Amino acid sequence: MKKPVLISIALCFVFSLFIFQSSVLGQATPTLQDGMNQYNADNYEEAIEIFQKIRAKDPGSSQAAFFLGLTYKQINDFQKALQPLQDAATFKPPVKEAVVELIDVLYRLDMIEEAKKWIDVAEKNNIFPAKTAFLKGMVLSKEGKHAQAIDAFEKSKNLDKSYTQSADLQIGLSYLGDRKFGKAKERFQAAVTQDPLSDLASFARRYQDIVEQRSYLERPLRVTIGIMGQYDTNMLTEPNANTGLPDDFFSKDEKSLAMMNTVRLDYVPTFSGPWLFNASVASANNIHEKNATTHDVWANTLSVAPGYNFGRFAVNLAANYTHVLKTNTSYKNYSETFSIGPMFRILLAQNHILEIYGGYAKKSFFDKPLVPEENQSSFGFDSYASWMWLFENGSIVNFKYGYNMETADGSNWDYGGHRFTANLIYPVWKTVKLQLGGEAYIQDYRNEHNTFKYKRRDRTYTGMAGLIWDVHRHVSLMAQYNYTRDDSNIGVYDFNREIYSAGMELKF
Repeated sequence: MKKPVLISIALCFVFSLFIFQSSVLGQATPTLQDGMNQYNADNYEEAIEIFQKIRAKDPGSSQAAFFLGLTYKQINDFQKALQPLQDAATFKPPVKEAVVELIDVLYRLDMIEEAKKWIDVAEKNNIFPAKTAFLKGMVLSKEGKHAQAIDAFEKSKNLDKSYTQSADLQIGLSYLGDRKFGKAKERFQAAVTQDPLSDLASFARRYQDIVEQRSYLERPLRVTIGIMGQYDTNMLTEPNANTGLPDDFFSKDEKSLAMMNTVRLDYVPTFSGPWLFNASVASANNIHEKNATTHDVWANTLSVAPGYNFGRFAVNLAANYTHVLKTNTSYKNYSETFSIGPMFRILLAQNHILEIYGGYAKKSFFDKPLVPEENQSSFGFDSYASWMWLFENGSIVNFKYGYNMETADGSNWDYGGHRFTANLIYPVWKTVKLQLGGEAYIQDYRNEHNTFKYKRRDRTYTGMAGLIWDVHRHVSLMAQYNYTRDDSNIGVYDFNREIYSAGMELKF
């Protein structure tokens, strides 16, 4: 081969090798600008890869750390964004923008105490004061410190007018969290007025509807009136057959039409602090077509429950007094009951609530019994544990266990009881809800019955099914079926009963 040809081949080989090495080196050492180009083109995975390569070559680069954290934040991977942003805020020289981005990430990861530390850093160094104030408001709002959060949001929009709409929306949410519905509504309206076509305005309109609904549901004074027509198959709780008693012992008038009328007044004031209070007065009158002069009942109840909210749990002192009138030709004193004790309500999760109660209970019956052993006046202990599961579609599931113990003046009525309850409320269609419920009550009496000469044992089973149609905010129509089966080893207490009900409820 001739010498010039060999030289040409050698030059081509060297040139090709140079081009290959340049290409490889170019791929191995990308620049921050390359990464930013990919970031701006929304190619976040490619941008992450470039910033990771830069950090691998220069671990101390605060700029590379900042852009890597910012890219992870853009794809909502806040856990992976955390460390790069912390590096960017602490490396030399630190990136000022990294501080506010880090605060935002810590807020989203519920690392509130750490976020507050970096807020202090931002405030001391005057780093983006408007954005810092806005993020401070977000953190305070998550802590439930709504008044302080509102001050921070006000500061942010005073420092930078571009925050006005966002701040007004968040101020409205803070007022909503503080149950100041009038002020919340004003701020949401202000957020809408700022820019009616924006996404924030759309959110504000939704919250306006929520405010309207919650202000009605949480109004401090509430009146409920119920009118229910009923058909009762065993209003006298007549025993089943085979009791051993003569047939003429029973009245044969146990089936009757009836009407249940109720009025309830609830007072649930709103306090700005942690104190709680609710009270109610209720009156219920049950009148019958048959046996009206002996079995119509009028019950009046007063309940109060002051309390204190500790955040995820609250404590109330629940007290209840009920006075019952019963007809004996005319209405006369029949009984009164009183109970009092602490009630604990614990928020286990966002939609799981546990309620525990235990207290003293006392019953008094005014009529003198035929024999002392039948005196039902008593004192004792009442308790329960209730778990409630709330679903986003409005469904509610509730399971409850209760234990009560009564020591009566008459030996026939001393007992201990276990009560197991399950309830479901399920929206079957827009304004129509299905109600299902069941209960088993196990009562074991402690003393031998003076007549039957053995200890009484009752197993009472109840079931309920109903529909509620919310025709209007103030009007609901209801239909319900109740079944009771008292299985007792003493025949006179063993009975079946069914109640069919239909009516309406008015709410104001």
